[in-house]
Amino acid sequence: MSLHPHAAVRPLTTEPWALTDNHYQPQHLLLQETLLSLANGYIGSRGTLEEGAPAGIASCEGTYLNGVYSSEAIHYGESAYGFAKNNHKMLQVANGKLLQLSVDGDTFSAASAVSHSRVLDLQQGVLSRHSEWHSSSGKQLRIVSRRFVSQANPHLLAIELSITALNFSGQVELNSGLDAAYPGFCKKDDPRVGEMSIADSLTLLGQQFSDDNGLMLHRAKGAEFIVAAATSHQLPAGATLLMQDDSQSNKLTQQFALRLTQGETQTLHKLVIYCHSANVDESDSLGQQALQLLHNARQQGFAALLSEHQQWWQQYWQQADVSIDGDVALQQAMRFNLFSLTQSAGRNGQSNIGAKGLTGPGYDGHYFWDTEIYVVPVMSLTQPEIARQLLSQRYSQLDAARQRARQMSHSHGALYPWRTIGGEECSAYFPAGTAQYHINAAIAYAIRSYYLATDDWSFLQQMGGEMLVETSRLWLQLGFFSSRSGKFEIHMVTGPDEYSALVNNNFYTNAMVQLQLRFTLEVVSRLQAEQSPLLQQLGVTATEIQRWQQAADTMYLAFDEQLQVHPQDDSFLQRQPWDFANTPADKYPLLLHYHPLVIYRHQVLKQADVVLALLLLDDAIPQAQKQRDLAYYEPLTTHDSSLSSCIHSILFAETGDTARAHEFFGDSARMDLDNHHANTEFGVHIACMAGSWMSLIMGFAGVRSRRDGLYFNPQLPAQLPGLSFRLNYRGRVLQFSADRQHASYQLLSGEPLTVFHGNQPVQLTPAAAVNKTIGATL
Repeated sequence: MSLHPHAAVRPLTTEPWALTDNHYQPQHLLLQETLLSLANGYIGSRGTLEEGAPAGIASCEGTYLNGVYSSEAIHYGESAYGFAKNNHKMLQVANGKLLQLSVDGDTFSAASAVSHSRVLDLQQGVLSRHSEWHSSSGKQLRIVSRRFVSQANPHLLAIELSITALNFSGQVELNSGLDAAYPGFCKKDDPRVGEMSIADSLTLLGQQFSDDNGLMLHRAKGAEFIVAAATSHQLPAGATLLMQDDSQSNKLTQQFALRLTQGETQTLHKLVIYCHSANVDESDSLGQQALQLLHNARQQGFAALLSEHQQWWQQYWQQADVSIDGDVALQQAMRFNLFSLTQSAGRNGQSNIGAKGLTGPGYDGHYFWDTEIYVVPVMSLTQPEIARQLLSQRYSQLDAARQRARQMSHSHGALYPWRTIGGEECSAYFPAGTAQYHINAAIAYAIRSYYLATDDWSFLQQMGGEMLVETSRLWLQLGFFSSRSGKFEIHMVTGPDEYSALVNNNFYTNAMVQLQLRFTLEVVSRLQAEQSPLLQQLGVTATEIQRWQQAADTMYLAFDEQLQVHPQDDSFLQRQPWDFANTPADKYPLLLHYHPLVIYRHQVLKQADVVLALLLLDDAIPQAQKQRDLAYYEPLTTHDSSLSSCIHSILFAETGDTARAHEFFGDSARMDLDNHHANTEFGVHIACMAGSWMSLIMGFAGVRSRRDGLYFNPQLPAQLPGLSFRLNYRGRVLQFSADRQHASYQLLSGEPLTVFHGNQPVQLTPAAAVNKTIGATL
């Protein structure tokens, strides 16, 4: 299959540490708004122009709060018992970026600027802008801005605006707003985009000015959240307030006059605070909290706030940077992907990471299995504290998962929702939603990945153990011991490949359940040995443990002797292959052009399914078998999902085809920067971004985190002459570097450690790097 169904679009320059828009490109404005987004795990702010989009140009304004949502009833033409009842939507909040300049009644616009450029500095997390503009009367202005969403203060967005009069002395007017009335955005007939409208999300409780501080209070519709947005300005000398208008519902406007002298620059700062409460009776105190946070930020000042933010990014890159030799486009992509991942991941144990991060309205901001299969394994080896917080968020919704299991007629255990924000199932299409029971196994896999990377047993004692027990109980309710096969079978589920649905014995699901049950048994055994009260509190019995063991030992994992491959499910190999030769290129992705039943009848895959299991099961499946399964399933895969290319890249690398691995890696790494799926306008592809890191580290460096240690099996493709990165592993920071002949291992901090180069132990101490030859000992 072609990896690039759409021609690459590059509206931003290619450079190692930045994304630059060198001139106004109205046809790419939506895409740029996504790519130039800023976030800090709580606040997300799309890269829209401060003054708003020029008239007639498509734009998607968006400021989001992670973990805070509105809720609305799902309306079905025909409903049934157990269907999801409500849809959550990541909350859109007031846009505090709004700044509009005018001279003599003539308003500045990017469309009429003489020059226009914007730069997203990935090292510092700052979006800057430079414009020169001539008014209709011939007055010339230079306009420079910097804005950031603070990594040091989760509640803060800050903007610096500098204005220079180039050929005149006189007055300019500046309108500054806090706008909760901006239009919504949707794309009909595309289920990936979702629909967001701030008017459908918020009910205004009050808005006011206090001195020059603007404050808005809203209640989320259908959910128990109240939100405060507050803004304040630090003005240059001589600036005057002309007007304050709070008469328009959901909009606060202030107009300032700035007196400019030719050749001199006037600078102002705008600070915006966002905060929320889950107690709807706390609106007054929340307003006071927002104003106090605003006061504290004003006291610090823009320069100090920016410095704290820059220091955070400096420390992050010292530990997380990935360096690629010989390809600036892929180097830029990896840094952008890591930047975006870190920006969007929740860090407070109450928020997670949406499929589109905090960059757009796609999927309504829902959390999927993307977090556990793609993001948590990456964070576990780069930012383990964030990985722990993401898992803690799942633990906070364990009771909701128990309730969902009861709704689905399971008397024991917990069933996590396929897509959610607040813990309630939000998927209205159950064949590709609720039926994806493998979400439970994904969460167990993430717990296991985090534990193997960190050795954080306290997390298992406090949260992870309980999640493992309750999700494992679900499998004994869903599956059964078959008298026909003598095996433990799981029926009527949907695997990762959503082009097959409601099947029996999906190989991926069964294999991952087996892995989960065995890991749960290990954890339970240790808890028993240390006489933990947790097992008694959960009512775990010897009989239950024995049934988990029996299910793991007798798990049905089909194998076709004639084809020598693992069938994706009981019926997959009997279906008619899809007619790829006669499917026009403009009919991809298939889900937008064919009824699901048409797709379900065929051998065709949306994304890695059996192939994903081959990766996650690690060394449990022989290399020769992985090659056969990969050779069978990849030609049947459309890669219509952005989650697919990275997994295939890793498996091709693992089985020795580094050229194909590099091709798939390139598709994954630049998925958003080149808009390969033609929908980045509505948000980046977070799991794909994490997957690109996995392609490099798990694919070309061959990293595997196992019970007995950290394994490397490097083999770089010809297109990748050099690779270097750092890992945070069990309290140590490691540096790995390689070219096509040699690999270097160095312990940068922490206690001495043994890692494995191939199967050869490598003793690491802080003294010096250890060099190994690639190929000779692998």
